[in-house]
Amino acid sequence: MHILMLLDHNYPADQRVENEAESLIKAGFEVTVLSIGADKRSALETHEGARIIRINMPIWLRKKLRGAVGFLDIYSHIIAYYALKAFKLYPFNAVHAHDLYLGKAGILVKEKLNIPLVLDLHENYVQALTQYAWSTRFPGSWLVSIKKWEKLENDWLKKADLIITVIKEMKERYLVRGFSEEKLVATPNTPNIDSFRSFDIKEDIVSKFQGKTVLLYSGGFDLHRGLSVAIDSMKFVKEKYPECLLVLVGDGRNRSELEAQVKRTNLSGFVQFEGWQKQENIRSYVRRADIGLIPHVKSVQTDASIPHKLGYYMSEELPVVTSNCNSLERMIKEHNAGRVFESGNAKDLAKQIVFLISQKDEARKYALNGKKAVEKDFNWNSTVQPLIKFYKNLNTN
Repeated sequence: MHILMLLDHNYPADQRVENEAESLIKAGFEVTVLSIGADKRSALETHEGARIIRINMPIWLRKKLRGAVGFLDIYSHIIAYYALKAFKLYPFNAVHAHDLYLGKAGILVKEKLNIPLVLDLHENYVQALTQYAWSTRFPGSWLVSIKKWEKLENDWLKKADLIITVIKEMKERYLVRGFSEEKLVATPNTPNIDSFRSFDIKEDIVSKFQGKTVLLYSGGFDLHRGLSVAIDSMKFVKEKYPECLLVLVGDGRNRSELEAQVKRTNLSGFVQFEGWQKQENIRSYVRRADIGLIPHVKSVQTDASIPHKLGYYMSEELPVVTSNCNSLERMIKEHNAGRVFESGNAKDLAKQIVFLISQKDEARKYALNGKKAVEKDFNWNSTVQPLIKFYKNLNTN
């Protein structure tokens, strides 16, 4: 059976998509990834067994077309055109669309070829639109209609043969809305520990923070990530532990605002921006850190999400401090892997950080519990099985 994945990011590297493609290939499926991105690598390539068809599109154009899907949808037809063109060369039996905004493109392909559609929801996109910088500021705030997106989400999900969510809280949201259990699979962003642990520890990264107690955030930057709260917390942390350094690994729309905040609050010696890093470097940052942070702003969207960083932190024996988003709080408490603070409360975040620094035995217990959970069942090889089962059942019917 041959599966075509639709993705509007460079491939590689999109960690979730890579994990899915790798697992499906190991299970005996053929996988082609149609990747739309500002990517000048070969237009046709094979990576880890997956065929990649790249459509090189400037970042500015891709973002504008994606942002317009809800009111002037040209993008879906462009992607469907390239998918159908790919079908003539490499016929496929199912289409797998990553993220809600590619749902219409998937539907166009499904209806043209009469094949099954899997809609892989990496997040609650409709609610995320209420938090993204681009969609909450002019002109995006004027153009994006949440009510229209709610209708599109409902209409598109009805036409999918399988809906993948990243956490059980999100799956439960769709069950309440009337979607059947058989149509829903939760595939969390758990760590692919075989892949992650294959990366060598880089001494230049480890040694650059000598003498520091490192508080690490790794991932994308945007308003809903809560990074401004993490920065504010350093005003309180440094009073007790001036050797603490908040290390922000990643990039995003509000980085310049965060850098301005650091300067404005005289925290330049306590916050360090490392920029976007290759996946092979992330393990070294995590290994060097003392505490892993997930300061997400609590909302409908973040209450039903789970970032890759949680598993990476736990995998490398980092105690975690997370905000009280429902899914994150549940995971931390279920595995007793860290502390929880009130979303948006910089003083409470600082309190939990100070606790872990001062109570080393407790911090060590959290770290070991997290690693144990990852090695038992909170890992990709375990959590991907329902997705593989769906495709195997599809292949035999």
